[in-house]
Amino acid sequence: FVLVSPSIVDSTQHCPSALMHVSIPLYNLLAAINFQLDSVVDRLARERSSSSYQTNLMSSINSAFTMTKDHREMCVVVKADVQGTAEALTRALRDLKREDEEAIVTVKVLTSEAGEVNKGDIAIADVTKDTTIIAFNVAASYEASEEARMLGIPIEYYSVVYDAIESVESRMQEVLSPTPDGEFTGAAVVQEVFNIGGTGNIAGSKCTEGILRKGGNVRVLRGDKILIETTIKTLRNFKADADSIEAGNDCGIGLRDFEEFEAGDVIECFVE
Repeated sequence: FVLVSPSIVDSTQHCPSALMHVSIPLYNLLAAINFQLDSVVDRLARERSSSSYQTNLMSSINSAFTMTKDHREMCVVVKADVQGTAEALTRALRDLKREDEEAIVTVKVLTSEAGEVNKGDIAIADVTKDTTIIAFNVAASYEASEEARMLGIPIEYYSVVYDAIESVESRMQEVLSPTPDGEFTGAAVVQEVFNIGGTGNIAGSKCTEGILRKGGNVRVLRGDKILIETTIKTLRNFKADADSIEAGNDCGIGLRDFEEFEAGDVIECFVE
C-alpha cells in the first residue's frame, strides 16, 4: 500500500499522468502479494501430494505383503430352519478370518438354504475336498446321512449361532496350522520355565491328558496361536530321563529349536 501526499494528489489535477505513476507501486505490491499466495498454494499442494504419495506407497507395500501370503479357504454348506437364519449365519461366517505370517484363512459358503440336509447338499459338499455341512436347527434325511457317512463328509448340528461360529473358527485354525504328522497322544501345560546350563530353557510342565513320548512330534500353542511345530528332544520326570509321561505327572520338556516358553503354553504331542 502506498501513501500519497495531498500535494501529489493536487498535482495530478494539472497532470493526469502523475496519478498513473503514483499507482504503479501499488500495482507492484498487489502483484507481489499474489505471487506469494500462489507460492503458498503450490507448496501446500506439493505437501498434500507428497502425503498422499506416502500413504499410497505404504498401502501398496502392505498390499504386496498381504498378496504374498498363502490364501486358504474352509468350505461349508449352510442349511437352516428358515432362510433368514441361513443368511445371517452365512454373513457371520464370511466375516471370519484367521491369519499368521504365512497364510490367511477365510470361509467360503458354497450354498446357503433353508430346509433339511438332503442328497443334493451332500453332492455339493463332495465336489470340494474337506467341505463341512452346517445344519442349524434342522436334521438330515436318512438318505443324506448315509451318503455323507459313505463319502466321509461331516455334518455338524447346531442350535446356537455362537457354537457354530466357534466350531468353524477352531477348524479354520486347523487349516491355518495343520496338526503335526501322527496321532494325538496327549498334552501338557507349561507351569514354569527353567534355564539349565548347557541345555537351555526347559518347560516345567504337567501332563494334563494322554501320554507324552520322547521323540514325538509336538506343537506349542499360546492361546489360539501355534508358535512352532517340532519334536521332543528331552523328557524328564524329576531328575531322571523318561521315555514317556502319563497324565497327572509333572515333567521337564526340552524341544528341538525352541526355548521361548511361557507359563500357560500348551504342548500337544503326536506320534506316528
